[in-house]
Amino acid sequence: MSYDPNAGYRALQGRVTENLDTLLKRFEAISQLAPVRKPSEANPTQMDEKDRTQAAAEAYQIETHASSMIRAAEDLSALTRSLKEAWLFGQLGSGFEAGATQSDEDARIVGEMFKDATVKAVKVGGEEEGGAEKR
Repeated sequence: MSYDPNAGYRALQGRVTENLDTLLKRFEAISQLAPVRKPSEANPTQMDEKDRTQAAAEAYQIETHASSMIRAAEDLSALTRSLKEAWLFGQLGSGFEAGATQSDEDARIVGEMFKDATVKAVKVGGEEEGGAEKR
């Protein structure tokens, strides 16, 4: 059995795909259940009414689909939060760690340049003040 370094990423992508599919399918199901009122065959000026049993069954189905959509959205939100925490605390996999050493080196160089510029500005400012006092 070989080690797959991308297994974790595939699992996360599968979780995202599954939740998105759930959201889309449930939304489609709710759309299909939405009431479409047609004119009555007996009297075209009146609309057909659904009986209470059918209306209650459709309302229950819509409620079930909506709760499934909420669970999928909450799972996506939890996944997003865990990815943010992993990113903040440096726990992402090896694919993201490759640039970390270069970023650290770049940050060190920028810090040194800033320090040098600050020291030069202080020296120049001090010379100007000293020169003004001599006059």
